[in-house]
Amino acid sequence: MEDTWAVRDVPVLGAVVELLDHSYMVTVSDVAEKTGLDLAEVSRSLDSMDPTFVDFRKTETGGDPRFWYVNRVTPEARQAVGQWPTAESLVDRLVKAFSEAADHEEDAERHYQLRQVAGLLGETVRDVAVRVTATITGPLASRPAAAGNGPEPSAADGASSGPLAPPGSSATSAPGEGAD
Repeated sequence: MEDTWAVRDVPVLGAVVELLDHSYMVTVSDVAEKTGLDLAEVSRSLDSMDPTFVDFRKTETGGDPRFWYVNRVTPEARQAVGQWPTAESLVDRLVKAFSEAADHEEDAERHYQLRQVAGLLGETVRDVAVRVTATITGPLASRPAAAGNGPEPSAADGASSGPLAPPGSSATSAPGEGAD
């Protein structure tokens, strides 16, 4: 079985997310033009990602995919292409920021403390940091995607976690209200 995630699906998904930021729907033709892939490859990709990442609609065109379209993407799609952070990516950013702060710290004790924080967040307590971050940012898997255009507040904020992309990976959340 061929792995299509990195070579086909991620570029297609990235193009769809980007194009939907400027339009209410995106056709297979739009995505093919943006990615350089042929219509058949784009159609197969979108079909395989529906409904987890995209809402892909096949109109009555006698099998011609040029006018088939996507009218929204899920929060998982935005996380998969890096538009919205996951709890894990936020923890990674914190680790990097603490490491960089330590690199620029002149006081030896403070340098050591910053390195310790980066080490703890990056290794020893990473799982706890990811869970805590997810409760603060609020997972979006249970939120409805409003035309694919951003997070909407819901009662589910911080109460559940959902799957992320790519399938089989272990990310847990996206930005919630007031999150970076």
